[in-house]
This record gives sequence, structure tokens and C-alpha cells, in this order.
Amino acid sequence: MPAPTLVHPMPPEAATPPRRSSWAVMRSVVFALSLRELKTRLDGRWGGAVWVIGEPLLNTLGMLAVYSAMRAQTIGGVDTLLFLVSGQLPFLLFRSLVLRLMEAIDSNLGLFAYRQVQPIDAVIARAVVEVLVFSVVMGTCLAGLGWAGHAVLPHRPLELVAALGLMGVMGFSLGLFMAVGTTGPLNRLRGLVTMCMLPVYISSGALIPLANLPAGLQAAFLHNPVAHLLDQLRSALLGPVYHAVPHTGWTLPLAWTLGTALAALSLYRARRQRLQMG
Repeated sequence: MPAPTLVHPMPPEAATPPRRSSWAVMRSVVFALSLRELKTRLDGRWGGAVWVIGEPLLNTLGMLAVYSAMRAQTIGGVDTLLFLVSGQLPFLLFRSLVLRLMEAIDSNLGLFAYRQVQPIDAVIARAVVEVLVFSVVMGTCLAGLGWAGHAVLPHRPLELVAALGLMGVMGFSLGLFMAVGTTGPLNRLRGLVTMCMLPVYISSGALIPLANLPAGLQAAFLHNPVAHLLDQLRSALLGPVYHAVPHTGWTLPLAWTLGTALAALSLYRARRQRLQMG
């Protein structure tokens, strides 16, 4: 009979959970921050949700009232309401991305104590919320216009999606650049950025068709890349009834978007550690 041993077998080691990749961690953080941003934006009440959706609509209806007082039934050969919706709402998306993303890092400084949360995650999460809000507002407007009998089906859907996507990327890139570049003592520049949105808005063609402007003023407005995108967007949505400007195209918006994105990412990489420490 074998002698009894005092050595007990070791229990099998518990299975080590797989290590998550950095992309998986980033997705989880952005999702959690997006929910937090959405709750903050809606203010936890139905009234907040109504105001978030109603604010862009009130801007559009306000301009519609102005044109109605002028007895303008069409603008540039297009129904006044369709013209305003196709210009106002995309520009409001661009402006909201720039101005709200500009404050995203400072609004989440307390969360950067967790090493999983990076400053750019807060910017991406706020951009996700802004795009979600815009999608709801745009879908509500188009559904309402279609129900009222307006022709809202786009003539060139892919070109419409491309114009909206490029405008969103441009707004995100500029918002990220401002968020990183105006932190700390430079946050006083944010008031200047907000004021600069007014001339960008006026020269974008959101209110006045560029084709109706004098040649000199039209040439000046065409230095605005947003004007090119809005013209391409309206042409894709409204088709041949819209009188597009011959000199608009994709080159200037693409160059602006690429240049702004590279500048924003380079500046973020240079200041990432300082931003993480607050």
C-alpha cells in the first residue's frame, strides 16, 4: 500500500479574463459619456427634450415668418420652407458641433482622473449626441414637410449624405481644434469664436441664395467652405429646380476638412498629457 502523501493537489487556476483592446475600452467610455451627455442635454425632463428638438425648428420658423412678411413664396425658384430647412438645419449642426465641442474638455475635467477616460473621448461623445439630436430634428422636419405635401425625397441621396457627412466632419475637426486650443488661459478666445459664427452664417447662403447675389459679393462668399457644402446639399436634395452656383464644388470643403483635422489631431497629440492632468 503506498504511503499517504501530505501534498494536496493545487486547485485549478481561475481562468484569466481576456484583456480588452484599447478600441474596446474607448467604445465603452464613449458610450458611457454619450449617455451622460444626453442626460445632461435633456436635463432629465421631457421639457428638456422638447426644447432640444424645438430650438432649431424655432430658428427656421422665425426666418419663415420674416420671408412670409415679405410675401416671398419662393427663394431661388424653391419653396421658401424647403429652402430654409435645407440650409438652416445643416448649418445649425455645423455651428453646434463647433461651439459645443469647444467646451467638451473643460466640462469633463473631473473624469480625466480615470486613466481609461481620455480628453478626446469627451469630444467624440458630445459630437455623437449632437449628430443624434440633428438626425431627430431633420427627420421630424422632413416627415412633417412630406406629410404637408412637399417633395422631400432627395434627387441624389448619396451626394446628400456625402455633403452632410463632410459638414459633420468639418464641424467636429474645428470643434476639436478649438477645444484643445482654447483650454486654460486661452478660454477667453471662445467668445471671439462664437462671434465669428455670425459672418460665417451670413456668408454660408443659409438665408440667401448665392445665385441671386452680385458677382463681387458672391465671389467673397464663396471663400466660405460651408457655402459650397450647402449649395451641393441643396442641389442634391432639391434637384434641377434649385439654381446652383456654377463655381461651387467639393475641393474647398475637402481641403478645409483635411487641413483642420490634421491641425486638430496634431495639437491634441502635443497637448494630450497636459489636458489629462487638467
